[in-house]
Amino acid sequence: MLLYDECRLKVPYERKFLVVNDTHLPGCYGLVPQKRMEDTPVFYSSPQPCGIVQPHSIAEIPVVLEVQTLGEHRSSVVIGVFGDERNPRSVVLQSTGRLADIYPVPRLIEFGRIPALQPNSQTFTLFNEGLVPRDFRIETVCKPHCYIIEPREGVIPTRGKIPVTITATLDDTGLVADTVQLFIGNSLWTTFMLVAVGTGTKIVTDKPFVPELSLGCQFRYEHYSPKFKPQPPKEKRTSLGYSAFQMRRFKIRNGEEPATALRESWDPAQPLGAEAFSILPQSGVLQPGERQQVSFTFSGHLNTTASVTALCHVEGGPTYEVGLTGEASYLSYSLSQREINCGFQMFNNLHHSTVTLANTGKIEFKWMLNLSIAEQHLPGVFVVNPTIGSIAPGGKQVLKFFYMPGVPGAFSRTFQLKVGGLDPENICLKGETFFPMISVNLPWNIEGNEKYEQLIKHLQQYSQRKKSVEQKKTQTPRTQILKMENVKPRVPDSGIVPNTQLQIKMVTMLIEEAALELQEMLISHLPNSFPDKELCQSLVKVELPEYVLDMGTVRKGYTERRTLMITNPGRMPVSFQVDVSALQGTGFRVNLDQIQSLPHRHTIMLEVCFESAHRARGDVDVLLPIEVPQLLGQAAGWAQQQMSPAPSTDFSVLLQVAKGPTYNIRLRATVLELSLHLSGQGLEARLEFSPPALKMGWTPQWR
Repeated sequence: MLLYDECRLKVPYERKFLVVNDTHLPGCYGLVPQKRMEDTPVFYSSPQPCGIVQPHSIAEIPVVLEVQTLGEHRSSVVIGVFGDERNPRSVVLQSTGRLADIYPVPRLIEFGRIPALQPNSQTFTLFNEGLVPRDFRIETVCKPHCYIIEPREGVIPTRGKIPVTITATLDDTGLVADTVQLFIGNSLWTTFMLVAVGTGTKIVTDKPFVPELSLGCQFRYEHYSPKFKPQPPKEKRTSLGYSAFQMRRFKIRNGEEPATALRESWDPAQPLGAEAFSILPQSGVLQPGERQQVSFTFSGHLNTTASVTALCHVEGGPTYEVGLTGEASYLSYSLSQREINCGFQMFNNLHHSTVTLANTGKIEFKWMLNLSIAEQHLPGVFVVNPTIGSIAPGGKQVLKFFYMPGVPGAFSRTFQLKVGGLDPENICLKGETFFPMISVNLPWNIEGNEKYEQLIKHLQQYSQRKKSVEQKKTQTPRTQILKMENVKPRVPDSGIVPNTQLQIKMVTMLIEEAALELQEMLISHLPNSFPDKELCQSLVKVELPEYVLDMGTVRKGYTERRTLMITNPGRMPVSFQVDVSALQGTGFRVNLDQIQSLPHRHTIMLEVCFESAHRARGDVDVLLPIEVPQLLGQAAGWAQQQMSPAPSTDFSVLLQVAKGPTYNIRLRATVLELSLHLSGQGLEARLEFSPPALKMGWTPQWR
């Protein structure tokens, strides 16, 4: 089964499944095309539907899915195997269609054929069908310097739309494609494409060309150049006249013993077609034992070779011949990928990716790679190794990227690659991270904690500025119900945070604050070593406020029950364990102790009971911890090896469960022994109760 989870209608989503060949022979496979009808709820296709998987190997089949209707869907994909046509393989695609509150129209921005170096504009529209205004930000991934976006950021009103204009000034000819990222708040919401075909030329000069370029009268053998300046484009360097140059040097010396000077002169090599060799200096005098360096320069059309003989005349002596061969070429290279999609990962785990840089030309070049200066102050650790080197023609260099994002949410980093004299090129690394989180439908008690109170005040002021005090449109999570009971209403007091969404935002801010405090320690290990797992693990050890469940006053001998809702608001399944040992002898008990892999947006019920029969009169106060373990991939050792001078080739990923965040629930109750007294005079009786009033505590509230 291949899970696509929740999909916005008519938006393509890609997943991959594996084809395993355990035999000794190659296998041929193919995905059977879908037969689509007008009412087909899900469309699927593959950009690589067939192929050959080698013996004892694994191949990937990417499947692109577009959900057409709302609701849950299960689609069967058939894979045919050559030689075994009667037994095709089947894979189920599971998806859920939902509406998108915010989306761009159109999703493909086409500029068509436009002149390079000249601005051209296209317009698209952002729609917000939700019930609250939303902040947005728009960025381009590959060549942000080529595009002007107006407006680049702002607020989309409730049930409104915002027209956006993208002005492209291409710095290259040919097909140009880029990815546009739409951020809602601080999270990457969706991406869409823009394409254009650049036409014309990429060369501009500081003076216009004229029909005739006169060089005037010059001395023989002297070299003269017209004074105009070709301006290279920003991304690729193009040589004017399609020429290239090479220079070589060697030394001649006077080996004669007598103290006599020798005069030598060179005949410059004659041009071969449009190719030419030049020699500097062309003549001179050498004293006994003296040396003279001579430079030979070759210029010619690209991808051409020339061969001539240069003559060195010694006054009163022999003539020496020097064979000259030159070839005109240019720097060229390739990258295995320019955009590293890191996918969805744990925010404080260590990860790695590789990119291969290859020299596809005929000239050795030097290269340098570093994180963009503008992004070096951002949270997390992003390192590449090596950062500098040279590659011979036909050679390759594997660039190893190590990263630990450090904070939950979408992230993007840009590394600048400089090859020889060419203009820099960007390698983008992006993805999204998560934090193992649960939420309980109980209020937080932050009274007396100045740090928490300031955070809540900041969040509330932000919400007011953005006019988002309206009740947010939410979807009811799918619920796995153990037991359900009606719960009693509650009224918030000061120092109480009852809003679940506000609590989730506050947890995220606490984690970000902890990451920023540790940032200096995280990068202090660089560039010689990577942060150890203990330091990375400390990012999840943030102190969270306590949930409060107050049962209020309970008569002795009676039992009070409350049913809590524990929800996974994150994007990945989460496990948690309730420390029931903390409840021994307190009168409190719960109906479960451990949950494995609660899916995102799912809810499970936790019943809390308080039995007062064996409790003395008075208050009962106990802290119930709920621990959320974290699965860590131990790639730190591998990163350390790869950054050392002599890296090891052995590497294995060890997964271990580490201690994650702890959520505490403060359970309270007051045991009361109710007494009844009958008093009065004559025939008039009077009842007296002790105590005269009952205090009802905090109870969970349905949302």
